Amino acid sequence: MVLVAVLLFASQNDNAPIRIIAPNAISDANQDPAEVRVYVSGAVTSPGVYTLDSEDRITDAVAATGGVTADGVLDGLNLALRVTDEAEYYVPKLGESPPISARVPASTTGSAGQPGGLINLNSTSVEILDTLPGIGPVLAQAIVDYRENVRPFQSIAEIQEVPKIGPGTFQDIRDLVTVSGVR
Repeated sequence: MVLVAVLLFASQNDNAPIRIIAPNAISDANQDPAEVRVYVSGAVTSPGVYTLDSEDRITDAVAATGGVTADGVLDGLNLALRVTDEAEYYVPKLGESPPISARVPASTTGSAGQPGGLINLNSTSVEILDTLPGIGPVLAQAIVDYRENVRPFQSIAEIQEVPKIGPGTFQDIRDLVTVSGVR
């Protein structure tokens, strides 16, 4: 009997209180990587692939290359945007339009660029919109005026509501543009 009592008493310590640990709101798989790799090209001192912190901005990516060359123009780039993994950032030379593949970052949420290198009609600058086929500086400004004075674009087809942009122009740009940031 004594032996059974000792065993029961000793086994009471096995009943330690249960500790509940709440799962993280965001799993590690969904978190942004601490480092990203971006390609910076065009009118920069040393074009190439650079590893940056995920919190860095485009200005940091340009600085990593050694800066802009004397003929480089930063007007079309939003230097305040955060860099995204696998994106390309192109700094054009004075008077040059960047090639379509390098006009915008390959994946920049909430910026001019969207996945696949698409140009966001709701956030892209006049300078970048001007590079679209059939869109010059006047129509680019009209697109910006529409989204600022009427409303953000709800669909890419809605660009046809901008004066002087018809079905032909829409067909030319439909695979190059996207809309996001609609609330």
